[in-house]
Amino acid sequence: MVRLQYTVTVESVPRRWFEQAVVTLYDLVAETRTDDGRLFFADGREVPDIRLVRGDHLRVGAVYEMDDDAHVRVEEWDRRSAVRVAQHVSDGAMTAEIEGMLKDVERPREAGLRGSLSSSGTNRWASLTRATGTAHIRLDDWWDAAANDWPGPGSGKEPAVRQPAPPSRPAPLDHRLGRATVRATPGQLPDGRWAIRVSLTARGRSLLCPLTAVALRVAARTLRRHFTRTLDTVAARWNDVVPDLVSQDMPHLRERILTTALDTPRDRSGP
Repeated sequence: MVRLQYTVTVESVPRRWFEQAVVTLYDLVAETRTDDGRLFFADGREVPDIRLVRGDHLRVGAVYEMDDDAHVRVEEWDRRSAVRVAQHVSDGAMTAEIEGMLKDVERPREAGLRGSLSSSGTNRWASLTRATGTAHIRLDDWWDAAANDWPGPGSGKEPAVRQPAPPSRPAPLDHRLGRATVRATPGQLPDGRWAIRVSLTARGRSLLCPLTAVALRVAARTLRRHFTRTLDTVAARWNDVVPDLVSQDMPHLRERILTTALDTPRDRSGP
C-alpha cells in the first residue's frame, strides 16, 4: 500500500459568487433555442460545434453531438432539483463515459462526478485498461471547512481548530489490479486563500495484491513525484484563472462565457 499527502495553496472562491455564477451559467444555457438541430443563444448568435441530434432541447433524453467522437446526453434538467449530464467520448481505441451532477441550481448543495475508461478493442488484455472512478462533495460542508484556520501550507500539521465533517467522501478509482482513494480537505490561510490537503491511498486487489503491492513500493518515488507535480500544475492553473473570474460581476461573467463559447474555432463552408 502507498499513502501520499500533499498540500497546495489556491485562491479562494466566495460562496455567494459561486452560487450566482451557477445560476448565470444555467440561465444562459436555458435561454438557448434550437432550429433544425443548430443551437442559438438568446441574442441570435449560433452556438458553435454542437448540434441536437436526438430528443427535445434540454429535456431528459436529449443528445447533443459535439464532434464525431463526443456526445452529451441530458439525464436530468431541473433548476430546483438537479442538473445531470453524461458524456460519451471515443477515439476508436479508448472509450470514456463521464457523468456530472449538481443538486439545486439556485443554492448548490452537492456535486458529483463519475466515469469510466476502457479499451474499445476486444483483445484479451482489454479488461486491464478498464478503470472506474467516482467523486462526491457536499458544498455546505466544503465552505464550512474552508472557513477554518489552517496552520500553513505544506506544514503537515492538523488545523488549529477542529474540522467539521469532511466535505468530500473518499473518491475511489477502481482497476482490476487495485484501488486508489483520494480525499481533499480545505482550510483558510491568514490571507484568505485556501490550503487544500490532498491525500491518496493505493493498494492491490485480491490475489494480485502482493504483486501489486511490490510494484507500488518500487514505483512509490515516481508516483509521489507525479502526484505532487500534477497538483502543483492544477493549482497554478487555478491561480492563473480564478482571481480574474471572481472579480467579475454576473453581467460581465455572462458576456465572458458567451465570448469564450463563440471564439471556438470552426471550419464551415456555409454561413
